[in-house]
Amino acid sequence: MKKNKDFDPKIITLSIASNSCYLKLIRSIILQSAMVMRFSEKICKDITLAVDEAVSNIIKHSYNCTEDKEIVIEIVMADNRIEFNIRDFGRKVDPETIKSRELDDVKPGGLGVFFIKKIMDEVVYDISSKDGTLLKMIKYLPNK
Repeated sequence: MKKNKDFDPKIITLSIASNSCYLKLIRSIILQSAMVMRFSEKICKDITLAVDEAVSNIIKHSYNCTEDKEIVIEIVMADNRIEFNIRDFGRKVDPETIKSRELDDVKPGGLGVFFIKKIMDEVVYDISSKDGTLLKMIKYLPNK
């Protein structure tokens, strides 16, 4: 096997199919990555929820539950933060239209975006590429 000269030991890259059966695997990798960064157990679980919601939204809204499309998740473990770059190649999203439902509207579902924005310190939707969306989510370590 040939050595990759661009290899960065602080970056994990996952390429998965848009099938919800892989969400459990993704949650496990995200949780363990956050634990390696030494976030508290609660924050690790919150980060895992935010990424799970983001990937679930891609499967549902960008790929209309089609199970054979690609989702790329890049996990960057920097000194003071963990960053998730989640890329899809499906239907573009207008960041201005991304909203969660009202909290007083009690019913199941529709709060994923609320949780993502509440949990993560930075959330950016980049639609500049020809296809799909790049979602960047950052969580900073406390006291760094």
